[in-house]
Amino acid sequence: MRSVTQLFCVMAFMFMLPFSIFGQSRQVSGTVTNSKGEPVPLATVQQKGTNNATTANDNGSFTINVTGNNPVLIISSAGFIAQEVSIGTSATYSIQLQESGTLSEVVVTALGINRQQRSLGYATQEVKGENLTLTKEQNVIGSLAGKVAGVQVTGSSGASMGGTQKIKIRGINSLLGTDQPLIVIDGTPISNANFAGRNGGDYGNAGQDVNPEDVESINVLKGPAASALYGIRGQYGVILITTKKGSKGAKKVNVQLNSAVSIEKVGNLLPMQNLYGGGSVQTWRTLGNGDKYVDMSIDESWGPRMDGTMARQVFSFYPQDAEYGLLTPFNPHPNNIKDFFETGSTINNGITVSGGNSNSTFRLSYNNTRIEGVEPNTWLRRNNLSASASLDLTSKLTVSTNFNYANNSGQRPAQGYEGGSRNMFQWFQRNLDMKRLKNYRYSDGTFLHWNLSRPNSDGSMSSYEPLYWNNPYFEAYENPSNDSRDRIFGDVGLSWQVLPGLKLSGFVRADQFTQNIETREAAGGWKVPGYSYGKYQNKEMNYEFLGQYTKSWGDISVTANAGANLYNRRYSYVSVATAGGLSSPDFYNIDASIDRPGASTYLLRKQIRSLYGMASIGYKNTYFLDASIRNDNSSTLPKGNNSYWYPSISGSFVFSELVKWSPLSLGKLRLSYAKAGSDLDPYLTSFTYRVGGVYGNNSTLYVPDELINPNIQPSFAHSYEAGIDLRFLKDRLGLSFTWYQQINKNQIIRLDVSGTSGYGSARINAGEIQNKGIELSVSGSPVKTKEFSWDAIFNIARNKNKVVELYPGMDVYTHDQNRYSGVDVFLNSYVGGSFGDLIGKAYQRDEATGKILLNDNNLPLYTQANHNFGSVLPKFTGGFQNTFRFGGFNLGAMIDFQSGGQFFSWTQMMAVKTGLAEITAATNDNGKNVRDPLADGGGVKVTGIRASDKTEVTAYVDAKAYYRTTLGTHVYEEWLYDASYIKLRELRLGYTFGKSVLGKLPFSSVNLSLIARNPVMIWQKAPKGIDPSELSTGSAPISWLETGGLNTVRSFGANLIINF
Repeated sequence: MRSVTQLFCVMAFMFMLPFSIFGQSRQVSGTVTNSKGEPVPLATVQQKGTNNATTANDNGSFTINVTGNNPVLIISSAGFIAQEVSIGTSATYSIQLQESGTLSEVVVTALGINRQQRSLGYATQEVKGENLTLTKEQNVIGSLAGKVAGVQVTGSSGASMGGTQKIKIRGINSLLGTDQPLIVIDGTPISNANFAGRNGGDYGNAGQDVNPEDVESINVLKGPAASALYGIRGQYGVILITTKKGSKGAKKVNVQLNSAVSIEKVGNLLPMQNLYGGGSVQTWRTLGNGDKYVDMSIDESWGPRMDGTMARQVFSFYPQDAEYGLLTPFNPHPNNIKDFFETGSTINNGITVSGGNSNSTFRLSYNNTRIEGVEPNTWLRRNNLSASASLDLTSKLTVSTNFNYANNSGQRPAQGYEGGSRNMFQWFQRNLDMKRLKNYRYSDGTFLHWNLSRPNSDGSMSSYEPLYWNNPYFEAYENPSNDSRDRIFGDVGLSWQVLPGLKLSGFVRADQFTQNIETREAAGGWKVPGYSYGKYQNKEMNYEFLGQYTKSWGDISVTANAGANLYNRRYSYVSVATAGGLSSPDFYNIDASIDRPGASTYLLRKQIRSLYGMASIGYKNTYFLDASIRNDNSSTLPKGNNSYWYPSISGSFVFSELVKWSPLSLGKLRLSYAKAGSDLDPYLTSFTYRVGGVYGNNSTLYVPDELINPNIQPSFAHSYEAGIDLRFLKDRLGLSFTWYQQINKNQIIRLDVSGTSGYGSARINAGEIQNKGIELSVSGSPVKTKEFSWDAIFNIARNKNKVVELYPGMDVYTHDQNRYSGVDVFLNSYVGGSFGDLIGKAYQRDEATGKILLNDNNLPLYTQANHNFGSVLPKFTGGFQNTFRFGGFNLGAMIDFQSGGQFFSWTQMMAVKTGLAEITAATNDNGKNVRDPLADGGGVKVTGIRASDKTEVTAYVDAKAYYRTTLGTHVYEEWLYDASYIKLRELRLGYTFGKSVLGKLPFSSVNLSLIARNPVMIWQKAPKGIDPSELSTGSAPISWLETGGLNTVRSFGANLIINF
């Protein structure tokens, strides 16, 4: 902590320097800008008629030594018209280049090195900040959905308020599925940890601490060739985030106010039947006096018809209730679940101050977000403060800093099978009046619940404790989950321009957070009262050196980079929980534990020492060849076996320089190869001890039952990539196509071993998983006039995954499994197949006809839990973004889509099992309700082959036996859904008022926009009630089993941006 504090004290000091110190220069130097006054990085500056040349730095600044009388500089950059400047007596020059209409992008690559896009031999794709904040998405990772070819983002419901967003680049590249890309902001790698599970609150991935309003651009480095300079940490790709900065020039301060307000409503609710109420049979139970009553001990909806019959309902059994002892009509409440949800709101306010002068830049921003959730008693508060500054101490020495502080605290809704609101679609009843349940506590403190034991014959109750489920309002107000996180991340750096083409830089980078999580279980519910608290602390430090050399000799350009990095991580947690209940109700403290509380502590330390280098050679701005190499020495690998080299090579050929066809603005071929590796978690290669139970007064230790492997090696990825980039009609139309193959060998997996060894498992190198795919991105401006323009970007990607091998003699690997009612489902991988096959019970089918086999009662037969339904992975992913501008109006729309992929849904299964789903009370082809007696024409129509005699059967069966006992318990084939969808994710309509309209007001521009997030699911294969784009559940790496995710949320609001 001390080192981080010192670091950010230095940052704060450096931030103040630009306001008081001004650089001096006596050399021929200058700044290259575009027509908007923005720096042109990496512009080539050459003295005409000589070999004197240099390259402008990232800020467009350059210094060059000139010789002879009347020297002339030639300044050029891809996408700009070359300009000649005569050098007079002045020592400083400001040169403005005009765009030529050809490819002009300078992109941020690994280690923050700016490169001309034409020189890259691998695929990278940039997303501008304005496209990330289109509708004020709270999680910056989620804002990438559909915007980058080959990048799959699986999100979570807006009800979680910034919840989990999972991101996969080019498929699954690890047998464990733990292949999240590295996130780097302004050169500083940051943690994307996630502390949520399948059940409970979704606290979201830590990447949400990045304020989207601060982001200038995001570059996605998709493969090992692009991310090779990050070594072990970048094997699965890198998300490079560049934040906004101040700009050099005349002294000027820019101020921006940014405010957005939106309302959120729950949508896409699962359709429910409104004919039958609570109970297990359609006949009424009666009290001793003959009064009918609702069987409150049953949490299902196979009970009597809700036809207005007078009966005693749950409220009438509470003496404190006004309806105590009364008979009331047994009627449905069709909107009772919808009534539980509230209208949420999000208020987002931010202010930015930026500017600079001839030798300094600065930017300050503050953002505050207040969210009131769509579920009762849920909220989130978030604050982001950032500061960046740079100062030229001399013409050659520059100091810079980036500082970010993020704080969030929330009270989030639970998700999952037992605690989330989605369980109301699984275990609830339409006869319940939600408005009555809202007053969940009577004046004497008694809690009102709906799922109680049966009354005595005289109508009295022996207990008011709920059996299986609490009142949903009791859950919301008595059992909240609270989380908070404080985080600082950033860097301080010093750069020295030793020579015109040689720059040395050093950085100290830090990322530190403290995460707190509290949960509680109140007395008066169906669970044992309890309290738990966890504190998780993570600190990551990077000490980095980088040397950069650029030189041009006529047609030849050379760029070389060499550096070193020292990475230290310290992670710890303390987790405690009460046991046996609380000594005093509502006293949520570990001291209140009746039994000895459970406690666990953990400390992790890790270090990686790295050396790396890269060289790039260009010829005639047409041919480029890059090579890099990195050595990582990881503390998690065995001594003597912990140092590995990771090389890469790539090249590009800009053939448009040789093809003189005027419609072709740019044509480039690219090719690359890279080798990358990944290590393993700490303490898996050496003997350790763990704390066991307490016997008497003695604490115990035990040896983990995993066999140590002193010969473990990194897993290696071999990546091959080829592509073509085309631009036509002065960049009015662009196309980028990429083919790739990534072979991931030597996977580090856990293997079960014979118990005779004294161990249960061993960590080994085994297995190979491959990904092959293509990516296509098409961008264009179909219409571009003075008054109207239409810009569009379309991308689509196809990935094929294959598990080539596992361990010798092993053909299946189980990633995950779950069980309900004694029935298992699995997520497995098989040799020769794709990653992540869904395994469960299916219908037994006749081999000749494929028809379902029926038993002698005409109910479907089912297999054991060993049927392979295929992979969870999608076939295609992509997106389509459009921006229209007409005068001061602008309209932006973002559509993303997915084809293929599968998942199991417990919500759909339970809704059918418990009799809540519409289908369980449908009308059959006899015109009767399926719940009517078979003798009266009721029942569910089934067709199939009777297994005993192979005869074809068409018959009607009892609805409860069919839906509850058979399909709702055993046949997972019915609850397997295609994850394909087309979604309108973002929509924005705005108008910008310019200075001509604002007149003497102190504003340079004002933009007012209407925004909508997640307004429409255009199409999906899965049934209504489940959003296949929102399947993320906590930290689980793969989304394959929906057990009770939060409901879809649609957001509508307005955004006001004022520039001074």
